[in-house]
Amino acid sequence: MSGSKVFLRQILALLAKDVQTEWRTREIFTLMFVFAVLVLVVFNFAIGADPELVRQVVAGIMWVALLLATVLGLQRTSQMEREEDSLQGVLLALSDRSALFVAKALAQMCYLAVVALCIVPLCGIWFHIDFTACLGELCLVFGLGIVGLSIIGTLFAMVVTQVRAYEVMLPMLFLPVAVPLTIATVHATTQLINGKGLRDITDYLTLLGVFDLVFLVVALLVFEYIVED
Repeated sequence: MSGSKVFLRQILALLAKDVQTEWRTREIFTLMFVFAVLVLVVFNFAIGADPELVRQVVAGIMWVALLLATVLGLQRTSQMEREEDSLQGVLLALSDRSALFVAKALAQMCYLAVVALCIVPLCGIWFHIDFTACLGELCLVFGLGIVGLSIIGTLFAMVVTQVRAYEVMLPMLFLPVAVPLTIATVHATTQLINGKGLRDITDYLTLLGVFDLVFLVVALLVFEYIVED
């Protein structure tokens, strides 16, 4: 039990450090949010005003914005780690190094959740779509999607931290693996917007849950070897 308490305290301490640093600078969130909004603006002009077309593509627009914002945020996080050269010191202070992965993934989830909370209302205003009818179901889909993006993104960000061309390597590793997750979230979100219920997207929710669980287990198993290299 004491080992579990130490592990939890280390996670909370690392998470608090990252969140407090971001709260002071707001650099990562601002970068992710501005980029996501730019993606929305570009697609807003590109697809025109056809309401039927908008309802079919708005889910893809939101998830593409979140996907690319994830890459941008992780790249900036990796850059800050390299500039401060603090990774090895943190690892030496931890009794269980996987606490670092969990804390980084939770911090990324927080950033993505705040970005999602900002861009969903903007999409509703710009594309004239009422999300309130399926708000609870959307929260479930976005929650599972954000968890998956954060887990695989954090894992690959740690893999390429010490690589010189990490700005290129991160999207090359992250984006292909995120494709199944993105497809499932886009289809599930589209069906909810078109009036479907949770029963109609059970398969997608199952896929998202299994995806998140599998990559979480894999990340925890291999993280020790990743940071040792």
